[in-house]
Amino acid sequence: MKIAIRRGHNRQATGSVGLVNEVIENENILAPTIKYLKQLGHEVLDVSPSDMTSASDLAYGVKKANDWGADIFVSIHCNKAYDKYNGAIGSECLVYSKTDDYKDEVIGQRIVNNLGALGFKNRGVKERTDLYELKNTKMEAIIVECFFVEATEDVALYKKLGADALGKAIAEGIANKKVPNPIASLIRVFKDDKQIGAFSYMDNAIKTAEQAMNEGARIVRIEKI
Repeated sequence: MKIAIRRGHNRQATGSVGLVNEVIENENILAPTIKYLKQLGHEVLDVSPSDMTSASDLAYGVKKANDWGADIFVSIHCNKAYDKYNGAIGSECLVYSKTDDYKDEVIGQRIVNNLGALGFKNRGVKERTDLYELKNTKMEAIIVECFFVEATEDVALYKKLGADALGKAIAEGIANKKVPNPIASLIRVFKDDKQIGAFSYMDNAIKTAEQAMNEGARIVRIEKI
């Protein structure tokens, strides 16, 4: 799957500021999201713009995604509703249309469910027909509002979990697949007593071993280093 993804806003077209700064945290969450999507085998294009005005910022990402022919467009954001909020508000995803004809609602629901599993209040998927990114992308498009920057419990949970955990949850929601857990030591695969690979993930080692067997290997062996 070809996934166009970006962080919302930039240092000229600033985002929400509360207990944390949205622009900074969008960048922090985007990086592991891309990392995990690539680990899951997807082709990913970062369509985040450099610093520019709000109108140019939105148009840049949408045009890059449309020109590339992406299968899905995802924009990472954090939300804000109040000047201050003592408590939890949660996560939500925004899509253009909630109908059975579109996959964006299904993907968005998976994302908020995954963020909910981390402890954020699940606000579900909401329909928004007024937002530039959702209106002008040619493919399925989702805006992820990870948490509220002014909500004390949201921010405390985010700081406890770290950006990597949120990126992993978002990536797994997009891909509908779990990121394999790395093991402490490498796994080596041997074909007829000749090493043919060393891997950090058991799934990759097994695939290589199965391929060797299909190619007619007499003996295939897997061992930890």
